[in-house]
Amino acid sequence: MDWTEHRSPAKVNLHLQVVGRRPDGYHELRTVFQTIDLEDRIELALGGRGVEIECRGAGLPFAEENLAVRAARLFASRWAPRLGIRLRLDKRIPVGGGLGGGSSNAATVLLALRERCGFPATREELWEAARSLGADVPYFLLGGAALGIGRGDELVPLPEPPLSRLWLAVPPLAIDTGRVFRSLPGLTEAPLAPSIRRLLGPQRRGPSPLGDFLGHNDLQATVFRLYPEVATVYDSLVAAGACWVSLSGSGACLVARFRGARAGELARKAMPPGVELRPVFTLSRRAWLERWPEGRG
Repeated sequence: MDWTEHRSPAKVNLHLQVVGRRPDGYHELRTVFQTIDLEDRIELALGGRGVEIECRGAGLPFAEENLAVRAARLFASRWAPRLGIRLRLDKRIPVGGGLGGGSSNAATVLLALRERCGFPATREELWEAARSLGADVPYFLLGGAALGIGRGDELVPLPEPPLSRLWLAVPPLAIDTGRVFRSLPGLTEAPLAPSIRRLLGPQRRGPSPLGDFLGHNDLQATVFRLYPEVATVYDSLVAAGACWVSLSGSGACLVARFRGARAGELARKAMPPGVELRPVFTLSRRAWLERWPEGRG
């Protein structure tokens, strides 16, 4: 079989505002996504019958529930009904960490199959397929810095920050996202956060400093109440000198910024037992899209 390898990046939420509940049962969000260079590896080959996956990495869902498998089956059912697909997934993005690993895997499989099969689906059709798989999946067809509204699947590209170092704290637990949203207090419609309005202003045409993107996370207080160990990690980062700390998505991972690489390295020693603190860099939209034929023009 002819195998191709593809990198599947994680994301962090630099801002997450929950502004109300929607009639469809989801929550109305205003969030700033940013891809980072922490990546899974996906190998893909065509042949055989049906869709099969081989996974390396702990804590992965059964094949029937795996988003990469669901994406492959959806693509085949719509655009290549007799196609057999083989996947090898090397999982490096923490599962249940709020980093969008499963959604990224699904989007990467859609993009890779579209390329391997000679582009039978238009970009718009691929987008609709991504939305049917999950609210975060369409974002990974875009990458970079983007504002997500609605469920998070309506996207507005943002002027991107320069390459920037962030620090990712990875506690040894997974968060139940459904439980977090079910436990949120009553919400009312709220205006767009001022920091996000500034990013969307007409004067914004060139790169913006990373600090302009850093906001807060409305899920944070609820997660800290349900999972006190995550609050302990937050407190440890602040005590270690982080100038900004926020939960990514619904957690459990936290993303932090320090004034210099040495401060981040010293903070590693202050983490609670079992918590990994690793440096990551922002991944621009251009760097992500250049991996695919349409982005190389």
